[in-house]
Amino acid sequence: MILWTWISGCATLNPGPRRDNFAPLFIYSEDEEKEGKALDILGPFLSYRKDSQETEFAFRPLFYRKEEPQHVLLEYLYPFGKYEKTAEVEDSYLTLFYSTRRDLTQPETKKKERTFLLAIWGETRQGETYGGLFPIYGHLKERFGKDEITFFLWPLYTRSRVEENQTTSFLWPIFTLTEGGGRNGWKVWPLAGHETKENDYEKSFFLWPFFIFEKRHLYTDDPTTVDIILPFYVSMASSKRTHRSVLWPFFHHTWDEEDRYNQWDLPWPIFQRAEGTDKSMFRIFPFYGHKYWEGRENGYLLWPVYIYNRHGDGDYKREYKRYLLFSKEETNEWKSRGERERMLRVWPLFYSRQEKDGSEYAYFPCLIPFDFRGLERSWVPLFSLYEYRRNAQGSSESKALWGIYVHRQNSLRELYEFSFLMTYYKTMDTTYFSLFKGLLEYQTGKERCALRLIYSPWPIQWDCPAEAKEAVAESGSLVINKNP
Repeated sequence: MILWTWISGCATLNPGPRRDNFAPLFIYSEDEEKEGKALDILGPFLSYRKDSQETEFAFRPLFYRKEEPQHVLLEYLYPFGKYEKTAEVEDSYLTLFYSTRRDLTQPETKKKERTFLLAIWGETRQGETYGGLFPIYGHLKERFGKDEITFFLWPLYTRSRVEENQTTSFLWPIFTLTEGGGRNGWKVWPLAGHETKENDYEKSFFLWPFFIFEKRHLYTDDPTTVDIILPFYVSMASSKRTHRSVLWPFFHHTWDEEDRYNQWDLPWPIFQRAEGTDKSMFRIFPFYGHKYWEGRENGYLLWPVYIYNRHGDGDYKREYKRYLLFSKEETNEWKSRGERERMLRVWPLFYSRQEKDGSEYAYFPCLIPFDFRGLERSWVPLFSLYEYRRNAQGSSESKALWGIYVHRQNSLRELYEFSFLMTYYKTMDTTYFSLFKGLLEYQTGKERCALRLIYSPWPIQWDCPAEAKEAVAESGSLVINKNP
């Protein structure tokens, strides 16, 4: 029956763009306005779309590709693999295997970096080659934030260099020696260690992390002294700010002279109270919490039942609310431009998003409690029983059960489909109804009416009565869609 109705489609009375819905097996459609075509096979598993502006292909959840002018996006086994190229940057990664990033706005350099599994090799900007097979042996240059790295049977032996400073480790991180470039130190972790950097800091520890003593910011006129004896006492003090803790992390006191800021935690995180210049905080966890910090406000009520965060200036405002951790609401508003966007997720029931250009997107159920567009492209369609989309021009599409039910509407036409079983199509001038893709078809227009039975290539046609013409005109006025 599917094959016969497909072939007999050439004789259909349907006045709209070519569209064949045999969901969930496949849906094929054409879009005259965008000069595009779309094909969905086995519901959302295999999708292809192409128009004058972009091309999109998905084999969910394994592979997704989208190509637009100045933008190429490729996702595979998302979130583990991705390739993206814009006019500014080229970025690619496969988690645990490789990662590359190139700034296309800068002149291309000779530096090359390659990583595959445990093999590392490449070439520096000066043309020097390097390589290694981790953890057996390697001599690397300009990698991992170091000028040079040499390792042998890691962690047995490691040596690295940054400018004039050289660090050598045996059985990393147990035995370490660093010297040169104004930085000197030794470490037998976790027993003891000492390190200094000229005009910067001085650090010592004993039985780490229980006894730690440091002097920081020695290059300023207000150095900080750190004394830690866990869990009994923690002190971080300078001439302008002090932070002291007894039985860390429970009892704290912080004083900042510049902001006149005074904070008490008795004990943390149960009770917290603070006051300062343009700052305040009061929390009784988990019942109630409120914090105001230089224009930003956040708090909770019966955590994690309700959590909120607000900030913004006179023009821009952002409000973020979370309910029971996985459900949330987020709003961004630009008053001067009259723009607003809103996202609502009620997990695991539904998800809804309104963009600032007026477009909308929603689906049910919402089984994935995370907000990543990659998940939305590769995973969400597999679990969505219902989807709704509306673009900035007002055209909309509702789809249930992966296309078995479809409702599409724009300013020119409206369409209802129930797979190949039923089709209802309406424009300003025409009304069309079909059962089983041509077993029964009926069409009314301004001048002519037609009836087609049992897939016959010879429809019955006649002049429409005046009442039908008026009915078509009246029903057509209903499909004019409002602007968003």
